[in-house]
Amino acid sequence: MNERTIAIAERALIDFIRKSQRERDYFRGRLIKADDLPAPNQHMVSAAMRKLEWYKVELMELEGELEMLQEELGIIDTDQGEESVGEEEKDTKHDAC
Repeated sequence: MNERTIAIAERALIDFIRKSQRERDYFRGRLIKADDLPAPNQHMVSAAMRKLEWYKVELMELEGELEMLQEELGIIDTDQGEESVGEEEKDTKHDAC
């Protein structure tokens, strides 16, 4: 693979990670909403928990692939590596695991 192909793959992977993080945040929001309800729908809560766990595993794998791709290209930047993909929210109350 040439550098341009790797750069395009890296950009696509970063975009996909960001999209997955937004989807994960949607399900985190559903759990926060369920906390505010007097009697939350247990199906909604369990589905949101499963999706949060799935996204957590998926995002960890994708970020690992991104690191490998960046190492192959030789553009690992320790200051930008984690922050370029997106910052974790401080509210981890509803984070799976």
